[in-house]
This record gives sequence, structure tokens and C-alpha cells, in this order.
Amino acid sequence: MALRNVAFPLALLVVGISGGAALATGAAPKAPPPGPGLDLITERCGFCHTIAQATAVTKTRANWEITVQSMIDRGAELTPEEQKIMVDYLATNMAPPETGAVPAAAPH
Repeated sequence: MALRNVAFPLALLVVGISGGAALATGAAPKAPPPGPGLDLITERCGFCHTIAQATAVTKTRANWEITVQSMIDRGAELTPEEQKIMVDYLATNMAPPETGAVPAAAPH
């Protein structure tokens, strides 16, 4: 199946990148929060990726849109509504930390 021929090397790349980051920081990956997006990831991405692999990286909303569309182009089966739910979940829960944010002042 063509999807597996492409997805396996991609999965190895993701694992290599995310695994290296986890080892470098010494932090264990945290479990992703529950939600309908996670349910879709489990159901639709689990054929080629573990949940840890699929949620180990952080990306901006635009990059998650590109990634999810790329997986659809490779054979992942998502309706447009499911694609929106998945991207919303990933963009909300697997986003990079905001940069340039000024922390709120501590109450006196």
C-alpha cells in the first residue's frame, strides 16, 4: 500500500526528532488532553502512527493544516469536518509556546 510506504519513513523521522528532543531535555512526553480531536487521531492516524508520535511535535495552526492535508493526500480518510476538528485540536493542544508574550504581573 502506497500510504504505508510513505508513512513509515515519515513516522521514523517524527520519532527521531521528537525522541531526540525528549532525551535532550530529560522530560517524559506528557499525555495529550482528551477530546474529539484526540479520538480522531486515535482512530484515523493510529494505522501508521502511535498517539505519542502524532502528538510529539508542536506546530503552528498553519503548519498543522499543512501536515493534516499532507496525510490526507497520502491516503488518510477524513471528511472536511473531521479535518477541521483535528486541526483545531492539534493547533490548540500541540502548539509551540507563544513567543514574545509578556507575563502578567503578579498580584501584590
